[in-house]
Amino acid sequence: MAQAIARLVQVDDNSIEEAARMILEGRLVAYPTDTVYGLGCNPLDGDAVDRLIQAKQRSKGALPILVNSMVAARRLGEFNKTSLALAGRFWPGPLTLIVPLRAKLPAAVTDDSQFVGLRIPKHETALNLLERCGGQIIGTSANVSGHPSPRTADEVVHELGGQIDLILDGGPSPLGKESTVAKVLGAQVDVLREGAIAREEILKVVRIC
Repeated sequence: MAQAIARLVQVDDNSIEEAARMILEGRLVAYPTDTVYGLGCNPLDGDAVDRLIQAKQRSKGALPILVNSMVAARRLGEFNKTSLALAGRFWPGPLTLIVPLRAKLPAAVTDDSQFVGLRIPKHETALNLLERCGGQIIGTSANVSGHPSPRTADEVVHELGGQIDLILDGGPSPLGKESTVAKVLGAQVDVLREGAIAREEILKVVRIC
């Protein structure tokens, strides 16, 4: 049986603090970002990660992580000249970089791979939440797998309201489009998903590295 509908609360200092506490306790929280609404949990908590995957009805993990700084990013992933150039150009912003894994994370986060997806969002609420969660939270979209990504808190209620614990309502996400995803291996960059940043913009940076 599904749980009760998640509480929907307006973004303010108290609600962000509550959301952070819930994430650190192993619960699931949806929150606004610059791209779309994200679904977050503690990326170091394997049980919470498994519950998040179940809520999204995914068959596997491979979940991106939002971070609040390059210091936090470099705790989790290995950055080379190319990935640093891309981060320097597009972070904070709508680019998820898949880089070699540095930290020990639950297998479901990386789908048993040696890579991790990282992004610094350009959104005050998301950054405030990250700051109170130690600089890192899962940053997948707050929708059932295969469904359109939600731009508003009401869309999250419709998608996942019975599966998660709290929804922070910060109004519509400004971009309303998923991040671009680029995998960096050495000097090679593979754009896996073209989102808010055009593929050609990524390749321009790579060509001058």
